[in-house]
Amino acid sequence: MIDEIEVGPLKNTSAMRSVCVLRVTPTTQVQDLTSAFGKANASHDFVMIADGVKVYVALGTLPGTIDPDAASLAGSGVGSGFGVNCCWPVPDGTALPFKVTGGRETATGVATMVHYNLLHFRSATGAATGYLRIYRASLSRGQDSSEFPAP
Repeated sequence: MIDEIEVGPLKNTSAMRSVCVLRVTPTTQVQDLTSAFGKANASHDFVMIADGVKVYVALGTLPGTIDPDAASLAGSGVGSGFGVNCCWPVPDGTALPFKVTGGRETATGVATMVHYNLLHFRSATGAATGYLRIYRASLSRGQDSSEFPAP
């Protein structure tokens, strides 16, 4: 087990990136966490907080859409409650800790290495706009803010 140290949201500088604020609308948007944070991988914990609206999220490998109502489509043959458009709710004011991870997907019978660095996010249809605030929340022992280079 990696011994980690929790870190608060450090103020960004031209050489270091710790915090990202994304405007949330009812349309699916995709943010590459590597372009937002430079280094976005399983070596750091992140925390996202919904601010002003419930935000629906999913980490993926390719750009696409998410649908807050995907589970309600069960029985219609579309979505079925576990389809590619499913997402996770982050209620307004709630924090969700996460790691950007990778692995293998073998749907085609050939193992493909993937990195889930694309954050899909949106609010519900007809909802107000708000923000999704994200910060890098951990360092391994012996590391410092130089682990958070600006992209």
